[in-house]
Amino acid sequence: MTGRFGRWVVFVCLVLALGGCSLEGGVIAPTSSPAVAPSPTLPPTPNADEQASRWVLGLTEEPLDLYPYSIANSTASPLIQLLYPAPLLVVDEAYTTTGVLTSVPSFENGDVAYVTTTVYLDSNGAITQTQTEVVSSVPQLTITYHWNPNLSWEDGTPLTAADSVFAYELLRSSADTPQLAAKQELTFDYVALDQHTTRAYLAPTRVDPNYLLTVWQPLPKHLFDATATPASVRERLARTPLGYGPYQLTNWKAGFQLDFARRPNANAALPDMVIAQLYSDLETLDQALVSGNVDVGWSEELPTTLLPKLQQQAQDDQLTVRLVSTPVWEHIDFNLAVVALQDIRMRHALAYGFNRAKLATDLYGAEDIVWHSWIAPQSWAYADDQLARYTYDPEQARALLDEMNYTDIDGDGLRESPEGQPFALNLLTSEQTPVRQFIAEQFKQDMQAIGLQINLETRSTQELYSPQGPLFQRQFQLALFGWLRTVDPDGAVLWSCAAIPNEINGWTGDNFTGWCIDTADEAIRSATSGIDQDARAQSYAQQQQVFTRELPVLPIFARQQVVLSAPGIVNVQPDVFAPVTWNVEQWQRQP
Repeated sequence: MTGRFGRWVVFVCLVLALGGCSLEGGVIAPTSSPAVAPSPTLPPTPNADEQASRWVLGLTEEPLDLYPYSIANSTASPLIQLLYPAPLLVVDEAYTTTGVLTSVPSFENGDVAYVTTTVYLDSNGAITQTQTEVVSSVPQLTITYHWNPNLSWEDGTPLTAADSVFAYELLRSSADTPQLAAKQELTFDYVALDQHTTRAYLAPTRVDPNYLLTVWQPLPKHLFDATATPASVRERLARTPLGYGPYQLTNWKAGFQLDFARRPNANAALPDMVIAQLYSDLETLDQALVSGNVDVGWSEELPTTLLPKLQQQAQDDQLTVRLVSTPVWEHIDFNLAVVALQDIRMRHALAYGFNRAKLATDLYGAEDIVWHSWIAPQSWAYADDQLARYTYDPEQARALLDEMNYTDIDGDGLRESPEGQPFALNLLTSEQTPVRQFIAEQFKQDMQAIGLQINLETRSTQELYSPQGPLFQRQFQLALFGWLRTVDPDGAVLWSCAAIPNEINGWTGDNFTGWCIDTADEAIRSATSGIDQDARAQSYAQQQQVFTRELPVLPIFARQQVVLSAPGIVNVQPDVFAPVTWNVEQWQRQP
């Protein structure tokens, strides 16, 4: 398992790098996409007939492309959903189907089941793909997916199971996103049973609660011949997509607007057009919403100076404002190879001294988004009332430091070590990631207030997450970076003892802190090796009790996205995992 997640961190951080932001006077603004032209004047407000026949979406970041297997992009995902609806989506922390599949596979409906398979065993009794004289019968988990037989591609070609298998065969050896890496590692085999049915196989004897990740989003097989490569398919579909969803792209005017027309065979209740307009910043987008030129807009840019205005507009019923968590959660790793950090009192002092609630308020206007565990508060596995919490308490932090004999000997406001030497800790993070730079600066200021000197250090994304870089090699003291959560917490690759990168395991595994406690290790292995959710929840609770007490990592919060909608627009239901447009067919415009 560690091999998969040793790669995963690299992909997560590539995602975050491509979603990089620039900080301008306290404003977090995206910079990775092509420049968006300013909008000095707003177009005239459409009349009632025009409004009824279209949805107008507002974006502050232009998509890099519209390829369904592209690196995750919060701007592109809602538009991709119009063209290539996801076969399965996670909404409210549970899987749901979008109509691409006729049902969600489960043990109850028989689509998730064990079969008996024959395997070869090596001299140690382990399963091997090499033919040997020792044969055994073992259980194998299978997942059957039933595809909607009424689906077709934009050019009229029917969508079949072969299109899903084509995607699997094309991409099973090419993992350049965390989602694709997870699919690739989990899917032992994937085949078509008939024109509208596929079946995924996990490795024999493997039990993994993430088994629904094995569904492969279809790609139009009929467009490509046997020489197709992942790169050639991506290039063909990136900006000229051929989808199977209710809309098709009809125009892409770079820097200004993308137009989507409803397909003739789509639900007639859907508007004829969806128009995605690009705005230079959230303030300009806000003006367009209030003036009636945009129906729904979203952005991960949320200037603190704009918060009071948005709140007032919401109170005045000029628009609806929703703050929605993204899957990316920020945290600080404590390297337990550092002697000073081996003392639990030091880790607790750092936690008590860091005003995470103020940080969340400064960035997002919401102090209640602070995390107290590595599992999200919304998750079924979150052990809410069993967690140790570290709310801001600088006096408690100072008392712990005093107790350890870290004192300010020379009166300069900074503490020396118990040996009387100057004491400082280095905080490492990724460069050109301003949200982290903002967090790092606030952490440095808060630590200075309790007498600790923090030296900030940044590395390029490539260097930071390289197998030879400081995280995998555990050559850091404190490290600030982000993980990408999934609906199932998993966690063995983050917190098990076996996941500590070292020379023996080839520097794989994501337990960069080096944290290893027997009771927590047993609990996390139990939680990730079964399917029964009640039993797993108990194991996760046991692990979180030890984790929050020991505190090898200080969780901060999940990054947030702001979703704005104009008055009278109802049923917009943004979610952590699902793109904003996941239920566009349910949106309504009321008088």
